Amino acid sequence: MNEQQKPIYLDYNATTPLDPEVFAAMEPYFKIHFGNPASANHPWGWAAQKGVEKARTQISTLIAANPLEITFTSGATESNNWVIFSLIEKIRREEGPNAPLHFVTSAIEHSSVMKAMKEAERRGVEVDFIKTNKHGQVEVESVQRCLKPHTRLLSFIWVQNEVGSINPIQELTALAKERQIYLHTDATQAVGKIPVNLETTPVDFLSASAHKFYGPKGAGILYIRSKNPKISLPPYFFGGGQEYGKRSGTLNVPAIVGLGAAAELCKNKLPEERVRTAFLRDYLWAEIKKALPNARLNGHPTERSPINLSITLPGTNIDLFLPKLGELAFSQGSACHTGSMDASPVLQSLGLTDSEAQGTLRLSLGRWTTQEDLNRATAILAKAFN
Repeated sequence: MNEQQKPIYLDYNATTPLDPEVFAAMEPYFKIHFGNPASANHPWGWAAQKGVEKARTQISTLIAANPLEITFTSGATESNNWVIFSLIEKIRREEGPNAPLHFVTSAIEHSSVMKAMKEAERRGVEVDFIKTNKHGQVEVESVQRCLKPHTRLLSFIWVQNEVGSINPIQELTALAKERQIYLHTDATQAVGKIPVNLETTPVDFLSASAHKFYGPKGAGILYIRSKNPKISLPPYFFGGGQEYGKRSGTLNVPAIVGLGAAAELCKNKLPEERVRTAFLRDYLWAEIKKALPNARLNGHPTERSPINLSITLPGTNIDLFLPKLGELAFSQGSACHTGSMDASPVLQSLGLTDSEAQGTLRLSLGRWTTQEDLNRATAILAKAFN
């Protein structure tokens, strides 16, 4: 298969390819610096620990945090669960097992937040899943209206993973600070793609995964603010006391090193890449509209991820056209479970019907996407749906 015939990868929101420079940074930690960073009495352990601490500095520099505010995890799913369930534990330890708790989140969160919040309800927490506007954005006024004296946590995604809309995290953080409520954000689709500065947007907790910004799978972070206010959470895992007692378990050193290297690359490339990918995203949308005039955009037209394009083709069932789309990697707006089609809850919350969700696809581009790729992708879509 020659270069022209290779499939086109437009599923960067699902996962990004590992950057070759990231792999080069990781490789010595498989072969040479293979020690356990908890082994403090020999050079192999020292080298591993040095790699971990360098990565901690690299990711903290990307998001303008203190390195000691970063704890390495297996990814954002673990980090999201840690915040929700350990905060429940923290408050009940401090205020009593029957302390009233109210959490607020939105109807468009990632499933790792949505399902954790539903479990929190089963554990006695009152949870509001507020509706978003028609673009899939949380409105500050909607949050204000549902606050209660015992509201303790606001949890809102920074950039919506399916439709790409950007939430007003800075304004939501200001509201949380004013009411002395914790604010957590799942920033998995924000870190490395748009500016994230925790000095100017002082969230209390932030989750992210390395494989969304050209790092390896199986590595992520939880940011926990250390001043104004200083926050501590009970551990979610128990064992050897790694990560300064916050998260036990032998560290995945190569993956952590890769996360750090990916973060440093993103910091260096972000200004240019943000402009380039936004231009290509808009170019792709313009070309699709020419080829498929009935196509509709989901999410905010401008306040959106520079890499995300979610479109609906009314009257179309994407599943029926998959044989014609084999050269194109993308994500769908519905999924088949036990023989029936389930529309994405995010698309449903934006008002799409099940039929419209079945005609929805998400195209997401990234570091190695070219204009030629997008021309080919448009041609594939036009041939399939015209």
